[in-house]
Amino acid sequence: MARRSSTGYTLIELLLVLTLLSGAGFVLLVKLPVQQNERNLALASTQLTQELRDTRQAALSERTWYEVEFFYTQGFYRIIREGKRVKDVYLPKGVIIVNAPTDIRFYAPGYPSMGGTISLKAGKLTRNVIMMPVTARVREEIVK
Repeated sequence: MARRSSTGYTLIELLLVLTLLSGAGFVLLVKLPVQQNERNLALASTQLTQELRDTRQAALSERTWYEVEFFYTQGFYRIIREGKRVKDVYLPKGVIIVNAPTDIRFYAPGYPSMGGTISLKAGKLTRNVIMMPVTARVREEIVK
């Protein structure tokens, strides 16, 4: 009898590989949007924290007043120097402002008009940017 040498994969092996690849693809499809929301929220809260610090420092160094206005429905905040718009900062996709004062003014000595908590939300995730009223110390807080 002659032996036949065959190379290749069986149908079962091919189906097993396709099943494993489709399972991995499904996990990625479910996981990626959640991670994207987390990244966008982290980016927005870090950027807001830095903008508040920079605005305070600018008011202090330039010996003038600055203001940060929050626009809930439009999804951005505006930085104003002596009544003139400096820039608008738009939040990343999926991130909204859920709690903030209408505006925060930084006076020439560097102290703010008020302190408080600014809450940003993306899906079920929330991050707070907290500013102390007297010292203007700004920090981030992850809400669990």
